[in-house]
This record gives sequence, C-alpha cells and structure tokens, in this order.
Amino acid sequence: MKPERILLPLDVRRCPLEIFSLVEGFVRRAEVTCTLLHVIDLNIAAPDNRVYHEVAREARGYLERLAHKYVPPIASALLRVRFGEPAEQILEEARTGEAELIILPTYAPSLWDRLVSVWRPDVCRTASPLAEKIIREAACGVFVAGVKSRFDCEKAWGRLIRENSSAGDYSVGIPVLKPR
Repeated sequence: MKPERILLPLDVRRCPLEIFSLVEGFVRRAEVTCTLLHVIDLNIAAPDNRVYHEVAREARGYLERLAHKYVPPIASALLRVRFGEPAEQILEEARTGEAELIILPTYAPSLWDRLVSVWRPDVCRTASPLAEKIIREAACGVFVAGVKSRFDCEKAWGRLIRENSSAGDYSVGIPVLKPR
C-alpha cells in the first residue's frame, strides 16, 4: 500500500520532531499529500470569534514553519486547524480529507502510570484513550508511532501572530506552497 493522502495530527505545544523522519519515508513521491492537523480544544465560550481566529492563526503559523522545515519538498503539505474534541476532529479530518493513512504519534505511559499499574493494572495502557478511539473508529489505516520528544513551538520560536493578516487566513486547508 502506497498512501497518497496522509494525515499527521500534531500538537504544536508538544510536537514530536522525530515523527517527521518517519513521515519522510511515506512522502518521497510527488503525488503524496501530507496534511498537518492541529486540533484546538479551548473549553471556553469566547465572547466573539476573534479569540478563535487569533489562536488558529498562531497554530497555523507553527504548522507552516514545521512543514517548511520538516516535510520534504517533493510532497505537498496541507495545513489544517480545527476546534473541538481532538479524537473527533482527527476522525472528521480523515473522513473529509479522504486520508488513506493516519500517522499518529503517541507517548508511552509515564513513570508514575507504570508505578501505579503495579497496584492497579487497568491504569497503565499501551495506547492513550485518544489513540484507542482513532484506531477503533478510523475508516483508513492508522500507523501508531511511539515518540519521546516534546518540542514546544511557542517556547522555541516565540509567538507567531502576524499583524497584517486578515481574520480568515488561518482557514482550513490552505496549502503550503512548495516546489514539486
């Protein structure tokens, strides 16, 4: 199977950079499109949409920088920012984007979870609840990759809010212009 549409969900606050070396193996063909998705779960009711626009624009800036730095130039990259519960939004993006493969970075259980599992084995899982839901409900293949690093884009690169951009430029699905 050579997937042509790959979905890579990332958290820009805990981005595992080592996942991009794995992604590179899948996107070495010009016909491959890699969608970088960041899901924002605000858990607030914003008084106006400006809060959502600002948060989404900043996340899109981080995704853009990650794509330019780590996605091979031969592949097309789409950047998506969604709001809501992460597992539901990842599954919805896979459906609407017709993804053929989801590359899902996951972290191993923490030391505390492993210690607690001695007394309560049900606490320590091999996959997170988010990963379990995506594996169970995805209509396409899911490649679960264990990762260790946690790169915080904001701490490393600072805030990326662009003053001159329009309110809607974060919009879902704007492709990153990359030479083929």
